[in-house]
Amino acid sequence: MTMSDDELIHDFASRVAKGEITFDKIRPILEERGIDEPRIKQIVRRVDDEIQKSLLAKSASLSVDQVILLGVVLFVIGVILTISSFAGFFSLGNSYMVIITYGSLIAGLVLIVGGIRRKKKKNPAQGTDTLKRRFQLRNKLRNEE
Repeated sequence: MTMSDDELIHDFASRVAKGEITFDKIRPILEERGIDEPRIKQIVRRVDDEIQKSLLAKSASLSVDQVILLGVVLFVIGVILTISSFAGFFSLGNSYMVIITYGSLIAGLVLIVGGIRRKKKKNPAQGTDTLKRRFQLRNKLRNEE
């Protein structure tokens, strides 16, 4: 039973992601199956695209999580400083201390809300706009070859 190109691409991409095979083993496997060279070239390119899309989507997701985490840290620092000032550990009379205390609260909230909004907007299957432009350019260059 032969697999369609889409099934082959999905199969190879998932096997590479799991570490079952390395990318350089795809071509020899396809050659053993008797697939012609132009089709092998197309499958290998599409597997490469699939792997890169998943890796870039994963890394973009991590960066959003890091922004949210930074926001939480800044917000907690701001809360601690605010509670400390109300408890009388230090005075907010100094304008620099007011900026540090409330600035960290505000900056933390902005990062948290912005990160959450960005995470909700982004569809991991589609990737980011930068990723789309990158693959469009790459495909355009390949078609010109």
